[in-house]
Amino acid sequence: MEVQVERLPDARARVRVTVPAEDVTQAMDGAFKRLAKRYNIPGFRPGRAPRPVFERYVGRETLLRDAAEHLVEDRYPDAIQQAGVKPLARPDVQIDELEENGPLVFTAEMPVKPEVTLGDYRPALLEPLTVPEVTEEAIDAELQRVAEEEAQLVVATEEDPVEAGSRVVIKIRGTREGEEEPFADADDYPVTIGSGTALEGLELQLIGLHLHEQATVSLTYPDEYPDPSLAGKAVQFDVNIKEHKRRDVPPVDEELARARGFETVQELREDLTKSLRDRYEREAREQRLAAVLARLRGSVSVEVPEPMVRHQLDHQLQDLHHTLTHLGVDLDQYLSGRQITLEGLLEEMRPGAVQRVQDELILEAIAEAEGLQVSDEEVVAAVQSVADAYERPVNALVENLKVSGEFETVRGNLLVDKAAQLIREPQPEIA
Repeated sequence: MEVQVERLPDARARVRVTVPAEDVTQAMDGAFKRLAKRYNIPGFRPGRAPRPVFERYVGRETLLRDAAEHLVEDRYPDAIQQAGVKPLARPDVQIDELEENGPLVFTAEMPVKPEVTLGDYRPALLEPLTVPEVTEEAIDAELQRVAEEEAQLVVATEEDPVEAGSRVVIKIRGTREGEEEPFADADDYPVTIGSGTALEGLELQLIGLHLHEQATVSLTYPDEYPDPSLAGKAVQFDVNIKEHKRRDVPPVDEELARARGFETVQELREDLTKSLRDRYEREAREQRLAAVLARLRGSVSVEVPEPMVRHQLDHQLQDLHHTLTHLGVDLDQYLSGRQITLEGLLEEMRPGAVQRVQDELILEAIAEAEGLQVSDEEVVAAVQSVADAYERPVNALVENLKVSGEFETVRGNLLVDKAAQLIREPQPEIA
């Protein structure tokens, strides 16, 4: 089998395949065995007519076309492997030559993963890993954060002002500018200052008020507010602080340390120091990866295939849907609230999707250049947690993944992860 490949613009490829004449002849024998039972030839039981009789009745062209269809299906995977291209969608196949006693020539055109020209990428891998020092000020801030997490709500006095973290119950009456009829009227409206559950402007203007104090709060609803009757409208709220609980933050002392499972404040401090150092190192490695990829995006030549961008957009949309579901909001409500169409949202997401695809292609090219590989055992280990979550034997899951082709997808994802990890870590041996 002869295979020729032509790279086309827009990350497409055309693969021309020539199947020898003897293979076509053999495929026609197989076509006769398949088709003979499908036709009723006068004077013969199904499948019993001699081939010359069958060909006179049905036509030799029928055998030739069936043989060609099966040859294309059979030889296409090997041809793609031989051509060294990675299709991103089903090909458009065209039969170019098909004659009796002659070869079969067909072309398959499809979007493919592009060739990435890395150039001299190694200097980028020498980006320094700069880890900030863990300062005493940072540790003190962490100790204060821990104390705030241990804070308890206590009943406030009339002298205690409402502040961030306070929980209040207010009597509230809201009117639109120029109207007397209230659009909001509640005797017991709970608000946690800083939670974002009420309008941000309303929460902020409650800060500094005291128990039983009355006040008038004026603000304007955002233009993108989901309720059209309030979007962009100036309103006025008459409020009265009926209940107030403030956060009582404990001091940083031995009792706080014991609440966190340590005997002394020094032990808690040492643990927080280690946690901060680990976090700084993780963040530094992610920043290093981002910096290297940013440099390579500017210097590496790579086409971004549209099917990969669409696939990435689908993933981003699924992630958004998952997040909205946890918030109790569906996609239509989200789009309505933002006053944007789905098409507009996808266009908004597109630049990020294009960048993620670029990064994926660059990392795949680095993995190939560095000789990185992912074994079958590593793929199985990666899907073990999925099998455990669904209480399924991992071998059964692996077989399903191989049948669907997802096994190689997982391998590809792990390979990209390996390349990313190579960049995250300092590479002193690379010169």
